[in-house]
Amino acid sequence: MLEARSPLAGHAPLEFAGITLREAPGFTLSQYAGNERQLERELGMLPEFGKAEKADGRTFIRVAPNQVWVLGKELETRQRFATPLSSGRTRFTLEGEKARALLASVAAVDFSRDAFKTGAVAMTGIHHTPILVHCTGPDAFHIYAMRSFALSVWETLVDAAQAI
Repeated sequence: MLEARSPLAGHAPLEFAGITLREAPGFTLSQYAGNERQLERELGMLPEFGKAEKADGRTFIRVAPNQVWVLGKELETRQRFATPLSSGRTRFTLEGEKARALLASVAAVDFSRDAFKTGAVAMTGIHHTPILVHCTGPDAFHIYAMRSFALSVWETLVDAAQAI
């Protein structure tokens, strides 16, 4: 059976002047869609925009009025549409004292600690590519990019890190 190959195969993690960037494989990501009442009833909650919420070993992220991303074990579906996204996305982990400065240099979001706290999420873009950034700690982030653009996002982050 064929196995998916990482678009970053052969690219070692970056550890550079207060920044650590690496691929973070091995996650389950699904998108659930439906009207707001259905989503809230079936998911057990409807997360606020801009904030990841954890429940039952899963992380819930609202990405559109009628769409929620769920990290973790897939949910049983009844009255909503479920789309597995795991194989279509690449996840990076970005950490370090200069991680916020790096993100601010490539995306039009206020990544300061006061504005983008642990648990915050934002859909934005890096080098004309849509991404989702999730703040997982004081200076730690998960970045989700479409698999087909993962290498471009990686290279943009590596290039920008050298200028920080």
